Amino acid sequence: LELTQQKLLEIGLFEGLSADTLNSLAEHCRWLSLESGEVLFEQGDEAGTLYFINRGQVELVRGYEDGEQIVLTTLGHNEVIGDLSMIGSEPRTASVIATEYTELVALDRDVFFQYLEQNPTIATDVLIQLSRRLREMTLQIRELAVTDAPARIASLILFLAEENGRVRTGLLTTNFRHHRMARAAGVDVEYL
Repeated sequence: LELTQQKLLEIGLFEGLSADTLNSLAEHCRWLSLESGEVLFEQGDEAGTLYFINRGQVELVRGYEDGEQIVLTTLGHNEVIGDLSMIGSEPRTASVIATEYTELVALDRDVFFQYLEQNPTIATDVLIQLSRRLREMTLQIRELAVTDAPARIASLILFLAEENGRVRTGLLTTNFRHHRMARAAGVDVEYL
């Protein structure tokens, strides 16, 4: 597959870059493909690359010390994976697993930073894009924080009571442990 400036323009991180810069950057990107169930990277891996989904879908899965794994989100066409970890040189915060055949564009950290050094205006554009994403995440977290915790717990209980589209009555039994219920409801375990 040929990587063009048009394809890179679809990546929000690269909005506002000139056609020449995008064409040059495209020469340093590479295509990857994953089959369903294949792992792109594991939680805790070093982050040296960002990825852009051209086609397909992946899940971000967070593992915990007790062995539990929770799907944080599902990403698909035109979404970016791993840019914040790559830029900050931080370990990956989740594993990424393809849920279907997936095509990705990969850009390595050293190339990305080389372009930032050569073109300071790119750094400004990237900062603007990152600040927009940070603002969106902050608003989402704030919304979750101000939502009534008892309502979140009640919603979780109703979810656990549902079976085949109907809410069961009577005693609910579940294999959820307290810390897992707290995590699912977005509350501190002491709250339960």
